[in-house]
Amino acid sequence: MSRQRPPQPRGDEAELYSRLHAPLERAVRARVRGPAASVEDACSFAWEQLLRSQPERGERLFGWLLTVAVHEGWRLVRIERRAGAGGPAGLERIPAPERELENRARALEALQALAGLRPAEKRLLALRAAGYSYREICDIEQRTQSYVNRHLTRGRQRLRTRQGGEN
Repeated sequence: MSRQRPPQPRGDEAELYSRLHAPLERAVRARVRGPAASVEDACSFAWEQLLRSQPERGERLFGWLLTVAVHEGWRLVRIERRAGAGGPAGLERIPAPERELENRARALEALQALAGLRPAEKRLLALRAAGYSYREICDIEQRTQSYVNRHLTRGRQRLRTRQGGEN
């Protein structure tokens, strides 16, 4: 089994960065309502992905960078919000021992609810939870808007039913 080699840098990355970094950061800041550090981290992530995947250079490159950075920015802001206003973010947040059992029970309920979904519903709900828009999901899955909407609606309904009508 042969491994594919990662794409090689094209040599224009420094020029692209100097030309597109400031506009990218402004555009991400306008779309991601969060701390400046999260916006900067999201933009850095987008540049890292450019270096790793070497997408086509052209008029769509800025849109590609923007999409990658905005999705990462939304992910980072969600993590910060879950951590709470004063607490540390992400994995650094450790629940109190008395809450640990309750958290495990909730996690088990969520996994059981997800197990009852159809594969398409799981896949589409995962994409939506990752921050993708309906249009982006349609493009990724190569499906119509009505297909995506129908399966997302059914998946959410199944989750509500399995969780006893909550939400």
